[in-house]
Amino acid sequence: MTVRRSRLSTLRALAAGVAAALGLAAPVSAAGQSLSPEAAPKEWIAYAEASMQAMNGWLAEEGEAASSLRRSLELTRPAPDQATPAVEVRLFIDKNGSVSLHGHSPLPDADAAVALRSVLNGRRLAPPPPDMLQPLRLAIQLEPNA
Repeated sequence: MTVRRSRLSTLRALAAGVAAALGLAAPVSAAGQSLSPEAAPKEWIAYAEASMQAMNGWLAEEGEAASSLRRSLELTRPAPDQATPAVEVRLFIDKNGSVSLHGHSPLPDADAAVALRSVLNGRRLAPPPPDMLQPLRLAIQLEPNA
């Protein structure tokens, strides 16, 4: 996904297996369960892919939070021709589609964590399939510079 038409680097939500980093972990009532993308029902895969596309849009916005997050991630790039390390985000999506950030893998700094939370919390997606395990895990990273 292109962050800006004029940017050389791109930000994307990654696929982990079949569906855009679809690692599914169970809700609190069934903690400890998980399901690989290959074993997930097709409607869960489709939901994860749609969620990834929405998250791509949110992360590409010109607002301060998304811009700050991209700047922080850029600092982790090992070399101009390499992608940044992937950051896993864990999202809970309630029955009305309201998104909340449940957690994430380590970020470069506290400001990046605040920016990520600002970008994601309170967003809305379509309601998830009623039986889908959560949190939905998606990974984000900056693509290599062209």
